[in-house]
Amino acid sequence: MLSLIKSKARRGVRRARYAALCAVSAAIGAGFATTALYAALLQAGQSHAMASLILGCIWFGLSGVFLLAKGAVGEDREDYGSEPRVGSPHVAHPNGHAATAPSVAEAFMNGVNEGAGFARMQQRGS
Repeated sequence: MLSLIKSKARRGVRRARYAALCAVSAAIGAGFATTALYAALLQAGQSHAMASLILGCIWFGLSGVFLLAKGAVGEDREDYGSEPRVGSPHVAHPNGHAATAPSVAEAFMNGVNEGAGFARMQQRGS
């Protein structure tokens, strides 16, 4: 059991180290590529402002593509044997049994109803 935990910890540290190296390398490469493209746009006759605008649009578009790709890939689960989570997350219940948390829409509607009831109570009291 302890060796399994150590193995998972080593694997996690290794993943984090390689992810950090990948991020640093990608940032350096993106910096060089951006600088080269900026110089190429200036050589092509674009003004500084237009070259900056073009680069900003490219990076903004790439971030949107990466966000779409992240959503398509899904989340990484550590425990592959577990069932996929469906619905609301489980939360602790005051009576000791597990309950499910309400969805955001249910929580919002509960808050609206409670606020309306409190407003009616305040109007009756005045």
